[in-house]
Amino acid sequence: MAVDDRFWDSIFQQYHGRLLRQVQKYLPTRDESHDVLQDLYVQLRHRNVDPAQIANPPAYMMRMATNLAIDALRRHKRNPLEFTDPAEISDMEGAGAQSVTPEQISADRQRLDIVKAAIDELPPRCREVFLLCKRDHLSPTEAAEQLGVSRNMVEKHLRQALRHCKQVLARHEN
Repeated sequence: MAVDDRFWDSIFQQYHGRLLRQVQKYLPTRDESHDVLQDLYVQLRHRNVDPAQIANPPAYMMRMATNLAIDALRRHKRNPLEFTDPAEISDMEGAGAQSVTPEQISADRQRLDIVKAAIDELPPRCREVFLLCKRDHLSPTEAAEQLGVSRNMVEKHLRQALRHCKQVLARHEN
């Protein structure tokens, strides 16, 4: 094992948790995030990048992880079934034969009302960011440009909004 490999192994292990959290911002499931980190590790090993040539190796890895996650997300948008569990696909194929019960419809409407109320509870700027990104499908960069704020601020508002909605839903489901 070369010195560079040991360096990248060490730093990858040291920052694994942060890298995982970064990737999970973009991808819907934990398995997909772990796949991206595996791809990152393989690329680090195969690129033969000299750590002495990199000003900030942790930031370099974070950028690589983010780029790989965005690439995976783009593939997901092009082919959503690529990210679907095969068991779920068989359930989807049989879904047309089953009818939705009035209870399921009612439960879904209640959940939707809960989410709408949670969104209404958000601070105005946070709600605006959330709606631009989730309802209007703007990227964080596009939302930041439209609102005249930084991308980091948009991402902060998105995290706050999602956390709030999850908390409200969890309270109502328990």
